[in-house]
Amino acid sequence: MNWPRTILDGIAMSLFFNALVGLGFLLVPQAYSVMFPKEIKEAAAPYVDRKDVRTMHWILYPMYLVMFAYWGFSAHFAGVRGFWPLFWTGYVEMTFVSLSDFLILDCWLPKKVKHMIKGAEHCRAWERKEWLMKLAIPEHGLGWTLVACPLVGLIVAGIGALLA
Repeated sequence: MNWPRTILDGIAMSLFFNALVGLGFLLVPQAYSVMFPKEIKEAAAPYVDRKDVRTMHWILYPMYLVMFAYWGFSAHFAGVRGFWPLFWTGYVEMTFVSLSDFLILDCWLPKKVKHMIKGAEHCRAWERKEWLMKLAIPEHGLGWTLVACPLVGLIVAGIGALLA
């Protein structure tokens, strides 16, 4: 495993991820409410447009594909070989994205953007403790750690195996 390259790629993709998700939120904020806690999701539902949700998906899905491809090719060209080194490279890089998402999008941003989601401005779920307990900690403590990061590790290892 190439630690300097893994750390730099993790930081670079964290910046890319947060910038693109933030930009997408500025373009179609109501669509992102479908990923928020249940109370916000229900309060915002009457204002959510399917076209905006499709736009959000057109932003997020290609972003993930670009990230996976970049990580796979980057690890390959950095000389990382073998299933486990490639797996752990992808896992660590996605962990960087998870940590940055948690700190920026889940700890810092909600208080600043709650006024942008129509119908959900006064939901209790916007309070820091509620947000962290209902969304951020389960998502990043369990979901990303046990599902997303290992999946990305497998994808990066698969790309690396195809390139070998």
